[in-house]
Amino acid sequence: MDIRHKPCLLGSRKAGILMLSRKKKATRRFAPIRGKREKALRIKRIILVLSAFAVIFAVFFVLNKAADMIFDAKSRPQWLQWHVKKINVGGENGAIAEEVKKYITFKEGDAISYSDCSALEGLLEDNLKELKKVSVWRNYFTGDLNVKIKKHEPFGRIETENKKYLFAENGLIFNDDKSPRYEALLKIKTEGEIKGEFLSKEFVELVKAVKGETDLSVEEFTVNMDKQSFGLTLKGAYADMGGLKDGAGKIKVLERVMAESARRGFKEPFKIDFNYFNDGKIYLKPSA
Repeated sequence: MDIRHKPCLLGSRKAGILMLSRKKKATRRFAPIRGKREKALRIKRIILVLSAFAVIFAVFFVLNKAADMIFDAKSRPQWLQWHVKKINVGGENGAIAEEVKKYITFKEGDAISYSDCSALEGLLEDNLKELKKVSVWRNYFTGDLNVKIKKHEPFGRIETENKKYLFAENGLIFNDDKSPRYEALLKIKTEGEIKGEFLSKEFVELVKAVKGETDLSVEEFTVNMDKQSFGLTLKGAYADMGGLKDGAGKIKVLERVMAESARRGFKEPFKIDFNYFNDGKIYLKPSA
């Protein structure tokens, strides 16, 4: 080994030690400055977080007060209340629209809140069962109070001893508004008391079966609500169909009975008795 290199190695080591010593001194010298900066950053973060919470709380408070003013007319000053200029009833025409207007007690100039609109919706739904949907809202730009209605589509008409009613496919019974467009509906004469505002599922299924029938010439459809039985007056025959249960099945059997009576040339008029249908028996006999 060449010893001439040793002074250089020692010199390099000393230089390295000297440089490290200077770095330590510089670190110690700037440590207080860095500490102050980090402390300032932490304070800024805390201030930002607190400021964000303060803004969120303020926004919530303002929105809460705004909601009170919007939904509660009593909490608003008079000049901030919404006043109606015009009332519009749309969606349906005729008698039902006029009936809806009878329930609207607001007049021009009245202050109306959101809760007033909701209350009117509930009032109409509770009292006018023929309405499938009711929407009441305010137009802030025009001052119009809008009432939009949609009726249940009638599925049939029942005629009691004193009054006629329409009913929907779900069995809901409502007033007959005597609209000409409903003249073609299937009419069912009822005897006895109708209990509740919905017709039974068996009743509705039976009506579906009769409406879908094309081979039977039904002249009159009668249902006894107390006995839960029904009868059909056909061209040249009367069918006492018995109970409403399995009414759709009885209609299909009645088709075959009428076709067989025509094939055999039975003398009209005659009566068909389905009261023993569950026992597998159907009686057909002359009625004159």
